[in-house]
Amino acid sequence: MRIAILGAGALGSVIGGLMAEQGIDVCLLDVNQAHIDAINRSGLQLDTPEGSRRISISAMRPEECPGDVELIVLLTKIFHTDAALAAVQPVIDSGARVLTIQNGLGNVQRVARKVPEAQILMGSTMIPGGYVGPGHVSSAAQSWTVFKPLLDSGIADAEAIAKVLAPVGFKYSAEAELQIWQKAAFNCAMNATCGLIAGPVGAIAADPKGRALVRVIADEVIAVARAKAIAVERDAVYQHLDVALAEHQKHKPSMLQDLEAGRQTEIEALCGEVVRQAASVKIGVPLNTALATLIGLKSAHQSGRQD
Repeated sequence: MRIAILGAGALGSVIGGLMAEQGIDVCLLDVNQAHIDAINRSGLQLDTPEGSRRISISAMRPEECPGDVELIVLLTKIFHTDAALAAVQPVIDSGARVLTIQNGLGNVQRVARKVPEAQILMGSTMIPGGYVGPGHVSSAAQSWTVFKPLLDSGIADAEAIAKVLAPVGFKYSAEAELQIWQKAAFNCAMNATCGLIAGPVGAIAADPKGRALVRVIADEVIAVARAKAIAVERDAVYQHLDVALAEHQKHKPSMLQDLEAGRQTEIEALCGEVVRQAASVKIGVPLNTALATLIGLKSAHQSGRQD
């Protein structure tokens, strides 16, 4: 099976690199030409707790995606989804499945604008990734990725894909939607808070009030999910928060990295989407409302300051 990682930034490159190490036939697709050139010239440098190494893997622009790719793992920022999928439309038209493991909520609906429902897989990953520089990424730990097909008719194919990707922790799970919400609860709490205070995870861990706050933010997301009959496990979300606070204190979540670089954030797919879905089930989410507004204001202010 030939696989393409569409959106080979920090996380996409980490996942692609881990796949290549396991002998999986994978290529990286991105629009960062400096990153592409560095990978093709010297390989992908991947730093993990096991050490730093260079991995041989091909990288190219999305429109150069090989026509025989059977699975596209979508990891672009949510606001780049349409353009990224349009660039690989011929491959999709040839039958390639698209697995979205992007951050946030509402990703399936965005993908469905470009991809037939029978070819859509949805999931969530807890593998952390950091962009060090062109051709160089890092990950604090290898964790899990779960996914399932949008339609039940695709379960057998999803299970076959899971067997290929098992060496890098990918698993088929009928509860993938639950995991998507649990990760959203984690990210709304951790990513948005780190972005707002302009500090890494350790800045929250250092203050008991900060540790308590991220749980309350996550609780709002959990309440919305449960109101939508998605049985999110509070203890599982708390465990992910506690592990991050204890073991990943130097990590800068992607939202903080985006704000530092003056890039658009994914706040609308996280806290912003929670606010919209909370309204549909008539639940108040004041902390997520405040975070969505404040991160939006901060991003807009930084963009205006740089213009």
